Amino acid sequence: MTSQPPRRPAPWQPAPPAPAPSGVRPPGPVGWPAAPYPGRPGGPVPPFGVPTTAPVTYAEFYRTPRNRWWKGLTSILVLCAAVLLFSIVLTFGAMGIDLVLGSTTMDDLASGQITMTPVLLLASNLTLVLSAVVALVLHRYLHRQPVGTLHSVLGRFRWGWCGRAALVVVPLFVAYVGLVALVEAPGPLSLDATAWAFLAVVLLTTPLQAASEEYIFRGVIQRAAGSWVSGAVPSLVVGTGVSAVLFSIAHFATDVWLIVYYLVFGIAMSLLSQATGGLEAASLVHAANNVMLFLVATAAGQMSEGLDRSAGAGGPFMLVPMLVISAIAAVLIVLARRRGLAYRAAPPAGA
Repeated sequence: MTSQPPRRPAPWQPAPPAPAPSGVRPPGPVGWPAAPYPGRPGGPVPPFGVPTTAPVTYAEFYRTPRNRWWKGLTSILVLCAAVLLFSIVLTFGAMGIDLVLGSTTMDDLASGQITMTPVLLLASNLTLVLSAVVALVLHRYLHRQPVGTLHSVLGRFRWGWCGRAALVVVPLFVAYVGLVALVEAPGPLSLDATAWAFLAVVLLTTPLQAASEEYIFRGVIQRAAGSWVSGAVPSLVVGTGVSAVLFSIAHFATDVWLIVYYLVFGIAMSLLSQATGGLEAASLVHAANNVMLFLVATAAGQMSEGLDRSAGAGGPFMLVPMLVISAIAAVLIVLARRRGLAYRAAPPAGA
């Protein structure tokens, strides 16, 4: 077994001093609580004047001394309103552009036959990106958290962990999407001007869209709802339940199978974020899933069919992507555990 390098402390955590002898407590300021330090005997002690805060999981990170129940509710309501508002404004703007470009007609819009276009896809992606900016503002100024804690409990984006996860996620999704393409036999490639425009939108904005969904629903909404209860398990259950339901609703699906699929996807990403202590792996899985499937739909000229969420669009075949997403999340959780990835940390003082 190879030894793991020592973990760096979070940015707001000072480097621990040399450990005191086992059972010996260094002198502290007047009023320092008499309770023993948490952790193993002889472990690092906090610096003078800094109260001890027990490490918590990702879902518990908003439950700080300054937390109030209304903060979580406010974050959830504001984010739901932001997604709806940006969606309406940008979608109508995109429709106007499509009318000018001739990609659609007033008769099509009046009949409700809206065909997916590169401009509409861009509007959809930008809706989530702009909503993620709102999530960041709420995280920083309402919940009083450093920006870095939106990435992970250690207060930074862990690029090393993301890279190792990519070595697992990308090949699995390539194999999965390849099998889907072979089974469904979508037909000859259709690389016309529209396909190239779709390709540009998918490659340039879909990874941001997918990550934005994780930062909205797992980064803020899950932890906002999780702050209403105490304890790692209750906060995870409540946070996952609220975030997964809202995540499914946000996709505006009317097909039962698709609704269940989005619920399963949301639950899997919540568990993955909790087990790894951050959003890096969940954002990677989400981005790989969306980009790979959109690339196949673009090449086959079936983007509208690929984004159809109306009744009858799903079916029992949706069990396959549910199992794939769940299996990939499980593999990453096992990998994180074997590497000793930190999934708990103490929230910063003042949060």
